[in-house]
Amino acid sequence: MYIAMQMNPNMWVFFISFVIVATFVVINLFIAVVINNLEVAKTERKTQARPAVPDAISLEIQAVRDALTRLEARVDEDGSQR
Repeated sequence: MYIAMQMNPNMWVFFISFVIVATFVVINLFIAVVINNLEVAKTERKTQARPAVPDAISLEIQAVRDALTRLEARVDEDGSQR
């Protein structure tokens, strides 16, 4: 660095910009790791908080959704208001 400064006194601009860019890269890496860990923790918390739904209930829910879809289709066919 000192040799370059002796050859060209304006080289300090390059060194300062290099340090600033390198600092931003390192900070972004730390932030990425923290955000990734928070996302993993959030996903784990959601899976632990969600109670297991028995198969019979999930089948009944699916049947109700199918019936609702058919009913919406009939309403659309009749031209009724939605």
